[in-house]
Amino acid sequence: MLVWVGTQASKPARQLGYARAAVSLWSRRRRWTREWAEHEANTRDFALKTADACRHLDTVWLLGGGTLSDLPLAELSGLFKRVLVFDIAWLPQARALARRWPNVELRLADVSGVVLPLSEWRLGMPLPIPTAEAMKELDPVPPDCVLSLNLLSQLPLLPMEYVQRQGMTMQSAETFGRAILQAHLQGLQDFTCPVGLTADARRIWRSRAGEIVLSESAVLGVKLPAPEKTWHWPVAPRGEIDNETGLEITVEASRLNA
Repeated sequence: MLVWVGTQASKPARQLGYARAAVSLWSRRRRWTREWAEHEANTRDFALKTADACRHLDTVWLLGGGTLSDLPLAELSGLFKRVLVFDIAWLPQARALARRWPNVELRLADVSGVVLPLSEWRLGMPLPIPTAEAMKELDPVPPDCVLSLNLLSQLPLLPMEYVQRQGMTMQSAETFGRAILQAHLQGLQDFTCPVGLTADARRIWRSRAGEIVLSESAVLGVKLPAPEKTWHWPVAPRGEIDNETGLEITVEASRLNA
């Protein structure tokens, strides 16, 4: 409760549940720090590999900050003059950690551009249209590198939940969710600088015996760029969500504009 109260988020973001989700992520990571370590290391390594290919080293954007545990902030702060990290909610622990590096700035922002209009939406009204332009408005100075890290599959989740609570059908909500995903991917492709993307590709539920119970797209069937690297992330080992099955994620890492 204390962490939730101290979490920085706008009123529309809180209305849609982003502050609660940020605290939930922080709490789950505390329980499974060892199990998440390899995934976080892979993410950091891939982010640095993308950054090392940059010709200009003035500004890097990181989209999706979370707990900051999967971001190589120390290395990036030494490589770039400005490190801007964008997320829709910031935990007090993340804000305290970021103060270690004077050129690292945490920005409160909705990279999808739909949260504010969606908070005022009611069934029967036109849905806000996700656009690729939302990301270019995050800062007036164009970046020299963009990193979207473990964010993509999360973008449509709470908006989809919200519109379904307002009475929208699941099928229509999923169509809206795909539009959010596609707008983010198009926005990344529209940058002229190197772009690194790590994204959940599939959710895999395994039984006690290790057998696959269910395998499904983590991005509503939207096609992702060809991966340069793939790994598995035990995001919710058995007992976290269900006593009989555990959830692992297939993560794909891709570079755009390389």
